[in-house]
Amino acid sequence: MIGRRRKYHAFLFLLATIIALSSASVHSASIVGRATNSVYSIRGGGSYYESNPNYHSSASTLGDLDEQGFYRGASVSSKLQYSQYQRPPPITQAVRNYFTSLHQFSPTLFYGTTTSLFFFILWQFQSTSHAIGKLLRNHFVCSRYNVLKKKRFHALVLSALSHASLQHLAVNLYAYSTFGRSVKQTLANQGVPLWPFVCSASVFSSFTFLAMDRGGGSCIGLSGVTLALLAFDSLNFPSKELRMIVSFIPIQLPAYYLFLGLVGISIAGIMGLVGGGVAHSTHLGGLLFGSLFYEAFQRGYVRQLNYKIRKAYNAIR
Repeated sequence: MIGRRRKYHAFLFLLATIIALSSASVHSASIVGRATNSVYSIRGGGSYYESNPNYHSSASTLGDLDEQGFYRGASVSSKLQYSQYQRPPPITQAVRNYFTSLHQFSPTLFYGTTTSLFFFILWQFQSTSHAIGKLLRNHFVCSRYNVLKKKRFHALVLSALSHASLQHLAVNLYAYSTFGRSVKQTLANQGVPLWPFVCSASVFSSFTFLAMDRGGGSCIGLSGVTLALLAFDSLNFPSKELRMIVSFIPIQLPAYYLFLGLVGISIAGIMGLVGGGVAHSTHLGGLLFGSLFYEAFQRGYVRQLNYKIRKAYNAIR
């Protein structure tokens, strides 16, 4: 009798346990269902996937053989298929297209580049033509003799357009175009043109050279202007990665580090600690001008001055 009661009680306990577990699972399922419905209502839909009306599925097929014997997918556009096999335009047309786009982008960069190329060609005849040599030495060279003694102040700007060596010309024009494009866009955001920056950088760096020149030295080239552009752009975008090749070694570093390195090299060059034959004072003047212009630009002084000059010019006209 007692054994039967124990079996009966065990059966009742097992049955109660099963009922409790089943009710708990149903209750938890309802909670999960309500939570899921809440998530659906929050997300604004009843599905985890949202349709994109702009997406059109297309099966990727192998396609047929092209003229070169390669398989091209049928879903790939013809422009992407054959653009790499097209011949580039003739060199003359490519050069013409480059200068056309450069002039449309910035007349300052265009005329600075073309006049530098023109005077580079003239410098190649300065030893064979007395008239050309005299013209270049008197008006396109920055020196104490030309500027201070002969009062040829235009040489402060025209000397920046002079390049006697191809390497000097190529490096300066590359930097002039690269950093000039970036600075031009930054200045244009506040309605400031590029040409005042370029001309002022040339004058400032040339005066810096004359102030630090200890003898009868002279300087030519766009280095002062290009380093002013580099300084402004490096301070404006300090983390921009710049790539260069030094002694056939590729180097990549942030723009601000390059700016600091060039300042250190210029100071060391003025002190005579690094190689001569380079107008380090002109370089330092360009870096200093770019830094000062950047500070004035950030404080709004450049924009205010540009507005006043334009207003005065329109009143006179």
